[in-house]
Amino acid sequence: MFGKIKKINILDRNRIDYSEIDKELKVELTILGGLDIFTNAHVLGVANNTQKICDAMDLNYNVTKQCMLGAYLHDIGKIKIPSSILQKQGKLTEEEYEIMKMHTIYGYDIVMSYDQFRYLAPIVRQHHENLDGSGYPDGLKDDQIAEEAKLIKIADIWDALTARRQYKVGFPASKAAEILISDIEKGKTGAKYLYFLLMSVIKQIQDRYEGNRDEYLKLQQDVDVLKELDKIYKEIYDRGYTPGLAKKLDRYELSPGYDMTTNTNLLSRNLAKIETLEKVLKEDSDELAILNTQLKKVKSLIKKKEWNVKLFGEEVL
Repeated sequence: MFGKIKKINILDRNRIDYSEIDKELKVELTILGGLDIFTNAHVLGVANNTQKICDAMDLNYNVTKQCMLGAYLHDIGKIKIPSSILQKQGKLTEEEYEIMKMHTIYGYDIVMSYDQFRYLAPIVRQHHENLDGSGYPDGLKDDQIAEEAKLIKIADIWDALTARRQYKVGFPASKAAEILISDIEKGKTGAKYLYFLLMSVIKQIQDRYEGNRDEYLKLQQDVDVLKELDKIYKEIYDRGYTPGLAKKLDRYELSPGYDMTTNTNLLSRNLAKIETLEKVLKEDSDELAILNTQLKKVKSLIKKKEWNVKLFGEEVL
């Protein structure tokens, strides 16, 4: 299914983006992306989450690049899954689910067909395996599962939980974390990669919160000025235009054509923005409080042996 691929040519910089992948590889990945809009979004979402984990772990460029390639290829086997199953608008039947599970084996075979990708084949085959042996396709346990597959699995599940699908809306981050923590406690997955993903997610929400808070404070300042102007305009409306009121308006250096109607409209719009931002800030504040608590819990669940691992032959952390 893949064409002959020359050299993976990713720019020598920290951030690794889909647009930086070799053109011939991108063409082949487009086959997968073209199957279904949600499948395409999922591949990119998993790659984005993988990047977050790698950045939070401060992995070197070479390891990060290979993890990203694994993320882009992890679902390539879905090109052999019937579209009626891949694009189904509801829960799969037991028979359909068994067919869907075959994408791990199909993907493995595709990747193993090309020498350049063989080292990524375990990720493709094993990214649905569970530490307790309850996963698929081989029912592997714990150390039998490639470490890279464990990383991609967290990135994969996180996107599946938080992204919109044909049949559902995405969960908020704290709900996704709750589900994954439950899997950790049941022994299905490890905690380390979720820990680093949560670190990144928390930082992203914190940055958003701070940006919205700065905008909120600026809007509050603007509203204070608009309210002062509103008082002046109301005085003009009641008493007429006097030299004293004209002097008050001059302090604001208003643009030509600015009048009471303009001021009223601006005040109304800014008050509406403030109301919206108050809700957003409250939601993010509440979410951050939950996520920070969850982060501590995940850290407490990390087993000592989880830290002593190698990714693509290189020891990390």
